[in-house]
Amino acid sequence: MTRVEETQANAAVLAANPAAWDAMVIGQGGHLLQSWRWGAFKERFGWRVARIAVHGEGGTALAQVLYRSKAGVTIGYIPRGPVLPLDDAEAYASLWAGIDEWARRQRALTIIVEPNGELLTSGNGVVLMPGPEPIQPSRTVKTPLRDDDGLLAQMHAKTRYNVRMAKRRGVTCRIADKTDDAVDVFYGLLQDTASRNAFVVHEADYYREFLRLFGDDALLIFAEIDDRIVAGAIAVVFGDEAIYMYGASSTKDRAHGAGFLVQYEAMRWARERGAVRYDMWGIPEYDPESSVAESGDRLASSHGGDWRGIYEFKTRFGGEIVRYPRPLERQYHPLLAFLARRFYRLGGSG
Repeated sequence: MTRVEETQANAAVLAANPAAWDAMVIGQGGHLLQSWRWGAFKERFGWRVARIAVHGEGGTALAQVLYRSKAGVTIGYIPRGPVLPLDDAEAYASLWAGIDEWARRQRALTIIVEPNGELLTSGNGVVLMPGPEPIQPSRTVKTPLRDDDGLLAQMHAKTRYNVRMAKRRGVTCRIADKTDDAVDVFYGLLQDTASRNAFVVHEADYYREFLRLFGDDALLIFAEIDDRIVAGAIAVVFGDEAIYMYGASSTKDRAHGAGFLVQYEAMRWARERGAVRYDMWGIPEYDPESSVAESGDRLASSHGGDWRGIYEFKTRFGGEIVRYPRPLERQYHPLLAFLARRFYRLGGSG
């Protein structure tokens, strides 16, 4: 059996066993976006998936490639991957041999790679070029999941005040059953938030399918005031990390601190599920010079490309800012790949 045939056999075994694939990704410190379930989720919404694996001396190297094809040509995308054993150049090179073989069969023009960490870039025969602008957020905030007192103590004083204010004002949180009605309520809040902050949301089935596929590892939580649902969040636990995926709040009832309390309770839920940190998902690529609104009397909200409010909200829970490596690209036909990227809209995977 050749190395490529062995790679294909290994991938076939793992790809046919979702639990084994996810366990391998977790064991190698991989990201949610390389999980089998994330690939299955994206397959519901226009992507196709290739899962490639090789075994090396230091462990197993994995890559989940999302791809789309038009007019007989393909562009691949590896979000927050590949997943690699530490400093195993042979496994890294073998993995790319498997990816290259897959790309040849699919007539792929290019594969865009958004690494979860620094990749081996020399001494292995694999040439990756600088890629396009980031598809996923280039920075995030990861908050340690300490005990209740520790969670509050690490927060900015204003955030801690807002969590406590929400409780004083009678805001309560509850974990919702993942029913169609509950998702519809969340989606209504999300549309309100999108209208207020000028961003685009997926259709309701997108969030419904996410909750269905991730099951007990996913959370839908609501904040209520006088039996009115005023804020909500969707989070997921993968390995020892929880990720805040989607959030929404009512424009009418924003002054009660419900959005802060929802995050605090989501962190407590994640900690009970075994997570040790909470990924707030995305913040602006660079720190804003000021977060004060033009009126001068409050923090700026987030609107369209202005993420100042998001930056303040997420960083003030006390986490560490993490910057991801810039995207890379494995180009098989450089000129055609450039043109194809203009033809395709890959969009974010979130």
